[in-house]
Amino acid sequence: MPLPLSLLPLAVTFLIGIASMATGQSPGPLNGQMYGAGNRALVVVVHGDVSKGGPATYHYDLARDIAKQGKNVSVFALVRPGYTGEKGQKSPGSNNGRSDHYTRQNNALVAQTIQNLAKSVGTSKVIGIGHSGGAAQLGAIAGMYPGLLDSVILVSCPCDIPAWRAKRGKSAWKNSISPHDHVQSIARGTRILAVVGDKDTNTFPEFSEAFVDAAKARGLPAAFVLVKGASHGFDRLQGTVGQLALQEIAK
Repeated sequence: MPLPLSLLPLAVTFLIGIASMATGQSPGPLNGQMYGAGNRALVVVVHGDVSKGGPATYHYDLARDIAKQGKNVSVFALVRPGYTGEKGQKSPGSNNGRSDHYTRQNNALVAQTIQNLAKSVGTSKVIGIGHSGGAAQLGAIAGMYPGLLDSVILVSCPCDIPAWRAKRGKSAWKNSISPHDHVQSIARGTRILAVVGDKDTNTFPEFSEAFVDAAKARGLPAAFVLVKGASHGFDRLQGTVGQLALQEIAK
């Protein structure tokens, strides 16, 4: 699943990668925490925008749980560009004040980290799980880097970014890449699962459902999972997401 060498400037990639290797957690460029050590599959869990501030660590619990329940898997809780994880560990790049930051450059950093992780683990099976802003990035990456992800679980995804911003009465995000614009480029066979709470008034179920419909129209294996009683927060969705991840690992 090679990415083009032009993904990032070579010198910058090399230097960032060396710095990240020192943490013992990631081959770079982005940081995070690895759980488990198997090569049956690599699962990468990507957090949302954490718009209230503070470190991006809430997704570590899901990564830890999947590693415990899965067999012979490695699970990486990725810290997105410009965010800080546990123990002050910060990923390179900028989150632009946690606004309009699902950019081509940030997507490239996430994609290269996933590719490097897969090589380090020694697996060809990669499952991506993203919540909210993390789902927006993984949804776009699935089309921008076809074949990188075998399965992608999009949780509370703002999959059509212009429509999502408009529905919320917010200003347009001109630099962010919309997953909806890249669905036509997703590799055949890539499995897409969109999970959202029926009470989500942030990213709204309609955007996840429309993305799944567009994927199905291309003949991709895709499913829309509506969780009753759940809103945008990850806590009420985590159990469903964890079970879906274990099912994807077992396939």
